[in-house]
Amino acid sequence: MSAFRLAVVLALGLAAAACAAGVHPEVLKAWVGRPATALETDWGPPTRETQDGDVRVLIYEEVERRSGRTAFDDQDPSRTRGSSYSVAATAAAEAYKAPRVYVRSYLFWVTREGTIVHSAVRTP
Repeated sequence: MSAFRLAVVLALGLAAAACAAGVHPEVLKAWVGRPATALETDWGPPTRETQDGDVRVLIYEEVERRSGRTAFDDQDPSRTRGSSYSVAATAAAEAYKAPRVYVRSYLFWVTREGTIVHSAVRTP
């Protein structure tokens, strides 16, 4: 993938993340160039950590629990046309339960010297 295409993909991903709840991309970008110790002081210890070549990746996970009903829960299968479709729609409505937990991950790449060199957000 070319650098331009990668930049476009990242920009679109960050824009989509900005529309969602959670930490805005500008906040994540502001950490680039700063020491990881400052991040850990402000955010606490990471949820987990992994290696990416010569750098470590600090991963902070935000769990959002959703309560209440979804649009799918409110559908009325009796309003559909055709008896076979109505039976299938009723079975699907009874079987399907929308996810109630959403996990957003914030990643920070840290050099051996302890400087954050990149940040990103990952959503499912």
